[in-house]
Amino acid sequence: MIGRRLSFMWRDILWWWLKIFVGLPLRFLLHTQSEGKIFNPPRGQPAFLVGNHTNTLDPFIISSFIKRPICFVVTDDDFRYKITRILLGWLKVIPTAKNIPDYVTMRTLIKAVKQGQIVAVSPEGGRNWDGEVPPLDETIPRLVKKLRLPVICVKQRGTYLTWPRWTNLPRRGKIILQFNYLFENPAEIPDDVAEIARMINEKLRYSELEDPEITKHVFGHRKVAEHLELRFWLCPHCRNFFVLESKGRHLYCSNCGARWELSGNGTFVLKRFGEPAVPEARNFKRYIDWAHYNDAVTMPMLLDRKRKGKNPLVSLAARMWSSSIQTRSDRRFKVPQEGTASLTPDFRMVFTRTSDNKVLIDIPLREMKGANVVWNQKFEFFLPQAAYRLAFYGQSAYFWHFLTKKLGEMTPRIDGRQGV
Repeated sequence: MIGRRLSFMWRDILWWWLKIFVGLPLRFLLHTQSEGKIFNPPRGQPAFLVGNHTNTLDPFIISSFIKRPICFVVTDDDFRYKITRILLGWLKVIPTAKNIPDYVTMRTLIKAVKQGQIVAVSPEGGRNWDGEVPPLDETIPRLVKKLRLPVICVKQRGTYLTWPRWTNLPRRGKIILQFNYLFENPAEIPDDVAEIARMINEKLRYSELEDPEITKHVFGHRKVAEHLELRFWLCPHCRNFFVLESKGRHLYCSNCGARWELSGNGTFVLKRFGEPAVPEARNFKRYIDWAHYNDAVTMPMLLDRKRKGKNPLVSLAARMWSSSIQTRSDRRFKVPQEGTASLTPDFRMVFTRTSDNKVLIDIPLREMKGANVVWNQKFEFFLPQAAYRLAFYGQSAYFWHFLTKKLGEMTPRIDGRQGV
């Protein structure tokens, strides 16, 4: 009992230190303000804090407005290094594996709630790529119903453009944290889980790049377009994969010569039209429109290549790490292998080592478990007792994660074959 009280005392000291010396300066530097009633449950009263997650600095920004320490649920990658593992342990941060049902995380979360803590989760489960908030799954609404907890909803506006996931550098513009409070009286909590989810989603639904109050600000930086090819893998002029390159404020196509200038508020200016351009060539003035187009045409284009007999559908130079694992949190990756990652017509990933042309990976994308993107540039997935990571020398790792999600959404045909 004394040990537990001491651990929480150290947590409170460290939390207040970070709040004063990190959170408050960030509020000033990033031009942050709040809207709505900020409800601070009394000490000992548990609550869920649910907010969109777009920015590495989100925990510091949110904590600067809340008077009590918060137990954030974060991906376990941050626990792989001794120093961060110790610091996050002191802060009572709850680790979870990306895109994998994690019962240890759930037990830890419920334990924190029973200890009277505020537990923070995000609908995305990780930073999102385009500033759009996805619908909340039923896990948190079910816990709200079961544990009869109030919910603090935080809609973060401007945090995506402050630090988009695909870039390494933050920018200054405007951040608004919009607070809403649900279920202050536990008797008001609906019995229908879907209704709880609807009420929370209503408070969090948001697309930052379509918010005129935010996009009127500049969010400028001299390298504002840097690493944009981690999100866009398709040139809309020549419709080739993995030909885009960024430099400074510009995005180029190495195949057709197209060039765009990006502004920090997510708008493009076309500087040079690609030649030769295909008849279906498109041009976009807004980042969000290009992102939607990029995603919408990817699978049809790959299926068209399949019909035309192209094999592989795409291929990329890659570096691959592997690790034997007993649990999803004990990854220790070996020396990387150099090679080529290819997508076959039956939607398998094949990794061939350069030195001896040996195939080290040959697996259907559908069978990959826990597929996700780590550190923005590495595609990670799991097999029984094994974890793999691949990096693509500056090209998009999210492309592979996107395909695993799209294939997972497709339902089998009546004849038993999949829709690809």
